[in-house]
Amino acid sequence: MPKTGAADYRASPMHALEEIWLIAGREIRKNLRSAKGLVIVAISILGGIATALLLMKLRAIDEGKISAAQMKELQEGALTKKYGDEVMGHYLADAPPVLLGMLLLTVWLVPLLIAIIGFDSISGELQHRSVRYWAVRSRRAAYYTAKVFGLFVVVASITLLMHALVWGVTLSRGGADPAYIFTWGFRFWIVTLPIIAAWSGLAQLVSSQFRTPIIAFLMTCASFFVLWIMDAVGEVGEIRWLTWLYPNSYDAWLLSPKLDHAAYGVAACASFALVATALGAFLFSRRDV
Repeated sequence: MPKTGAADYRASPMHALEEIWLIAGREIRKNLRSAKGLVIVAISILGGIATALLLMKLRAIDEGKISAAQMKELQEGALTKKYGDEVMGHYLADAPPVLLGMLLLTVWLVPLLIAIIGFDSISGELQHRSVRYWAVRSRRAAYYTAKVFGLFVVVASITLLMHALVWGVTLSRGGADPAYIFTWGFRFWIVTLPIIAAWSGLAQLVSSQFRTPIIAFLMTCASFFVLWIMDAVGEVGEIRWLTWLYPNSYDAWLLSPKLDHAAYGVAACASFALVATALGAFLFSRRDV
């Protein structure tokens, strides 16, 4: 049997996965150890604690005015109206309001968090020409894919930290079953992962087209804002297909107790991430670095 040479090994899918793993690991360490990463983590910690305390304070005020049964009924009605589904409203009415509020806040903040963390991931290395170090040692597609994956892992880790802080603050106030808190809390965090993946792919696609990080950041934010406007127009004008272009709109499917709806949400967000990553990798492989 002929031996596999170095060239054959470099061309193998396994070697491409090793390249992605190596570059993604570097990207994760760089983001979490850098001054920007440490500041974002610190803000996330303070924000998570402050958000939990604020939501619990509002909850305590409401509980002083109405009974728990009335609160649940109001929550079910509000959620049914928001998602247009009685089954969804009834299902989420059992969730801790503090954790549900944290989930909605996370989904709203994820695009901005991704833009801040990932805007200079590739553009910064293009600006300083350090990308050439990797361009001769790895496939460009592997390099690009690793950048997207690294951004996804960093943002997912930060959101997990924020959610975990809310779980801890909720439990520290007493009167809550730990299993109840952790079950709903972990479920809500899992819901954010497909959305984070979609935004990570889109952010990297836009920012990687520019060599100047600040331009990459502004264009990423502008692109996200345009998608938000399209979603708002779609909601107001009842143009359903416009809302499909905004990844955050799939939170209703992802939260649904119906498995087929949840699967549609995962598939839609995965399609965003895969198409954006494939297109970005193709464009990056053909450009002059």
